[in-house]
Amino acid sequence: MSVSLGMSTRTLGSDRSAARAAAVSGERERLRRDARRGKLRGWLTTLLVSIAMLVIWEVAADLWLSDRGVIAAPSAIIESLISDSDLYWRNFTATAWIAVRGWFIGNVLAILVAIVFVQFPAFESIFLRLALTIFCLPLVAVNPILQLTFTPDTAKVTLAALAVFFTTLVGTMLGLRSADGGPLTMVTAWGGGSLSKLALIRIPSGIPAIITGLQIGAAAAALGAIFSEFIGAKTGLGVLLINGLMSLDLARVWSVAVLVTALAAIPYALLGALRRWVAPWSSTISTAPAQPRAPHSLLRRTVTGVVFTVASLVVIVFAWWAYLKVFDLSPFVGKGPQDVYEFLSDSPEAADNRSELIGALGTTLLHAGVGYIAGLVIGVLMAVAFVTFPVVARVLTPLAVALRSVPIIVLIPLLILALGRDLPGVVAITAIVTFFPTLANTQTALGQVPADAAVLMRSYDSSVWTSLWRLQLPYALPSLFASARIAAPTAILAATLAEWLATGDGLGHTIVSARAHSEYTQLWAAAAVLTVVSLIFYAIVTWAERAVLRRYAPAQLA
Repeated sequence: MSVSLGMSTRTLGSDRSAARAAAVSGERERLRRDARRGKLRGWLTTLLVSIAMLVIWEVAADLWLSDRGVIAAPSAIIESLISDSDLYWRNFTATAWIAVRGWFIGNVLAILVAIVFVQFPAFESIFLRLALTIFCLPLVAVNPILQLTFTPDTAKVTLAALAVFFTTLVGTMLGLRSADGGPLTMVTAWGGGSLSKLALIRIPSGIPAIITGLQIGAAAAALGAIFSEFIGAKTGLGVLLINGLMSLDLARVWSVAVLVTALAAIPYALLGALRRWVAPWSSTISTAPAQPRAPHSLLRRTVTGVVFTVASLVVIVFAWWAYLKVFDLSPFVGKGPQDVYEFLSDSPEAADNRSELIGALGTTLLHAGVGYIAGLVIGVLMAVAFVTFPVVARVLTPLAVALRSVPIIVLIPLLILALGRDLPGVVAITAIVTFFPTLANTQTALGQVPADAAVLMRSYDSSVWTSLWRLQLPYALPSLFASARIAAPTAILAATLAEWLATGDGLGHTIVSARAHSEYTQLWAAAAVLTVVSLIFYAIVTWAERAVLRRYAPAQLA
């Protein structure tokens, strides 16, 4: 009797377990089916919205925009690409080869330097300002100097690599320092050193941020390659672009814009897929903070900062002098620190020289400051929209990449026509160049909130906006500030480009005018002033970053 009762109990338990397993399996299948349907609906919505945008573009161009010389219709672009396919393909491959080599070289160097900086913080304190200085050099001044220093092909690849280097450097450093405190403490407890932490924890944890840097670099390399072809090149999309603008061939100009967008958007999408494939675990890692360091006294921090700043300035001045000597630039073209100092301090015209540069600098700072804030705000808002509403990301990501990768010289006629040559037009140009790193880094960070934290918020029945405000945005602060640091010098560079191409004022116009009149001392002086201001701008953002992260994300501090 008891044996039969025990067998019945076990049978009943087995039936219940089987029923639970079947219920769980059915629920999982239902969730997978709903996910597939939701994904299909999302892509269908994306397709319909994209078609609607193309129709609006075609109608607007035919009715108004093409006649005003602003934008070509999609049908005209397609016709131009088909009729001159050999011409476009030949020049596309020339530009792509420059961009690919610059992208590869710039990213490899950036990743290696980031590893050195993270492993040896003293090197970062001294040499990061040198990397920032290189990044801050005005393209309108760097391009002709590179053409005089290297062979034409090497100069183009170098400019593309320079356009990539700094953004990948900052993104990689951010990723390597995003490693969680728990695993790092465990490696230390098992006797591992800094190399073990790097290989086992930091590099795997940094993969998402590193790949995001590579994505941003794809657009930067395309832009750098195009810009390198504006002076002295015989082939390439940059040459076609200039020819199209000079001949008022609107279809050719926008065909080049489409090809450059593809040159940046295709690797951007492929690298995004790679990130999701190689790092699916990135949103499930615990965020245990690293062991906090004992805070140093204010006096020690101040003395250390002054020492490293002075050392950085010495390294920068030495690198400037070494560049002139190693590449044996003509004294007529290559001006050293002493020449610039005399131009601003000791020459009879020094007061007039300073007055001219200070006046131009004030104009550039106004353009850059307003555009910087606008670019950051737009980038963060778009990142929030992309994460909250995936269909928005599918529809607008190609447009965002296009705005970053299409040569700004193509967009300037549209922006100037719509907004004028005054402050609004320049701010729009600056914001377009500034917002893309903010969008890419912030979107990645918002989408990588650890699963356990997200589950905790859902357990309290928090809304999407509550989770965004209390969890996702605080978690994304390191990426947001990294973007703000990248955008600080970028805003100044974009302002000088706008001044060169549109407004005819500011330091951008001063540099171009000095180059046109062979006033190379003024050119180097303006570039030096612009670089110093960019360094100060960067330092202010870095100070704000450390103040915020010290409270909300102390593990991210070096």
